[in-house]
Amino acid sequence: MTIAHCGNISALTLGLPQTCAIPEAKSVLPKQMFYMKPPVSARLKQRFVGDVESITMLALLRPNTLGMAAGTKTREILVMGIEQNCKDAPVEVMEHIAKLRSASKILFVCVRDASLTGADDKAHAQNADNETQTDNADLECAFAVQRILPVRAGHQGEAQTQTYVGKWQKPEKAHLEVAGTTFDEVWQSLCAQVIFGDTDGSNLDARLAKQAAIAELTAQITKLEGDHARAKDGSKRNEIYVKLHKAKKQLEELQS
Repeated sequence: MTIAHCGNISALTLGLPQTCAIPEAKSVLPKQMFYMKPPVSARLKQRFVGDVESITMLALLRPNTLGMAAGTKTREILVMGIEQNCKDAPVEVMEHIAKLRSASKILFVCVRDASLTGADDKAHAQNADNETQTDNADLECAFAVQRILPVRAGHQGEAQTQTYVGKWQKPEKAHLEVAGTTFDEVWQSLCAQVIFGDTDGSNLDARLAKQAAIAELTAQITKLEGDHARAKDGSKRNEIYVKLHKAKKQLEELQS
């Protein structure tokens, strides 16, 4: 059986079992199926048309194909390749696909031409019309997952989601590990691999909350440092300094 590929990436190159690989003949997902029914905004349609070259189902993970216990929250995990024409991962496209396939968890494998990010951008754009295939040696990829954010205590309303995109890397270094004793644990571990680069899926929501808090404090400190440097009034500078000192202390405690 010839298995599905996105660029030079397949279920096997990712380290997934062959039992989960999708046959090449059944792997291509026409872009139109995601933006024609139901119809989407002109902006989102342009993201599909202009930013995405192809969408390929690389693997389907289920408890029976992995030989492990079923979970209570995760029924199946789709591993979907997106060959893109743009520099950044097509987050809007992935979020729309995830919404349409909400019954399944999806791990996206974004694949791009490495020249899109370097000094060769202009040359790549000029030559794009003359190139029908991308040299595999010039490809790089990044994993992405979408997760439901934990609801903060005292907050109500519709659950919020966030898409996490991992680091870009050469295809030969892009590997996934099936870790866990239940299928729920497998999904948590895959998310940890994408977001943190390790297989520890335990306490993932707490780790994500800490990561978000660190990012928020870091941005706050940067702003306060700028405000402090620009402040002319002495009392105002002192007020900003107190806030800055407090934020730095909180950041230090989080990072310890």
